[in-house]
Amino acid sequence: MTLDATDLKLLRALKANARASLVALARDIDLSRSATHDRIVRLEERGIIKGYTIRTDRTAVPLVRAFLTLRFTPGASDSALTKTILAWPGVDSAYCLSGDIDMLVYCETETAEALGDIRDQIASLEGIVAISTRHVLASSER
Repeated sequence: MTLDATDLKLLRALKANARASLVALARDIDLSRSATHDRIVRLEERGIIKGYTIRTDRTAVPLVRAFLTLRFTPGASDSALTKTILAWPGVDSAYCLSGDIDMLVYCETETAEALGDIRDQIASLEGIVAISTRHVLASSER
């Protein structure tokens, strides 16, 4: 089953405010409350919606944020490395890329030492040739 225009509207509405009531969501996507609920349940069951979360004001939460750029040895399994790296606390996301950088890893930690620990763990993995750290100095978000 593919996503239709209503599913996409519902996902956008939930992304904007995951705490919105069913009534508000139904109004936003022009469906009944029960039809909206059914769609949410289907999207959860299919794994499209994996969970609900909060967005914080990153200027108010004192976190050390950085991107780590990784290069692999030829033939290294990026899927195995990605799975290992994403399991560590402080690692928010990982992206496999084309070009001279094989992976971009985004981290948010409470201290610089914790970021250093993640960096050291990644550097010690078999298949990692090089790692660079790019600290986030400022950001703009929606």
